[in-house]
Amino acid sequence: MGLRLKFNIVLVAVFISGFTTVGAVAHRYLQKQAVEDAKRAATLVLDASGLASIDSRIATALGSRIIEMRVREFNEAETQSGLEADVVQKLSAVKARQTQITEVFKTPTGYQKLVVARVVQIADGSSRIRSATIDFNDVTATAELALTTLMSSLGAVFFAVFLVLNLMLDRIIVRPLAEMSRRVDAVSIGNFSVPEFVPASKDEISVLGIAFNRLRRSTEEAIKLLKG
Repeated sequence: MGLRLKFNIVLVAVFISGFTTVGAVAHRYLQKQAVEDAKRAATLVLDASGLASIDSRIATALGSRIIEMRVREFNEAETQSGLEADVVQKLSAVKARQTQITEVFKTPTGYQKLVVARVVQIADGSSRIRSATIDFNDVTATAELALTTLMSSLGAVFFAVFLVLNLMLDRIIVRPLAEMSRRVDAVSIGNFSVPEFVPASKDEISVLGIAFNRLRRSTEEAIKLLKG
């Protein structure tokens, strides 16, 4: 196994382990951040619609400029079905402690919905529920896009570093060692016509080359003395 292959195997192994770790950590962080951003957007729209008494359709249009959402307002006392029934049930369970919930509900069709809902009091003293619903797939899609962009950037950076390191390895280590090995092999069979190694710098490879030159001259002199 050549030096270049060993180096690349170690480099790729280190990259894969780092890439996997960064991917797992970034996935959790981006998913959490996307959910938090969606919650803040829904809360902001509910606050704005409550302060300005905006119609739910206008609030939906306002919220959809940030992230696709549906704003609804319905009477808490009326019988609801589907997702609204789940929201009423959840609010009823926590109403003694809080008047707002943020939950991820699963619809009968299997889709997940992020719902921010609150109980609001209206002028006649009755209470209504105002909710902002966001498709959870839209939230995760945002996180997945950010993750794909991040990992693609890391992959591109690694590829560039991989090429640069291989070029440096080839020019600084592999080529000089291969040339030195060829000359050592020639000298070992008595061929002293090969030129001496010319150091290109003052690194360890050059020190090895200078030592080879001394060994070559010493060996050549020793051979001449034995023949004489």
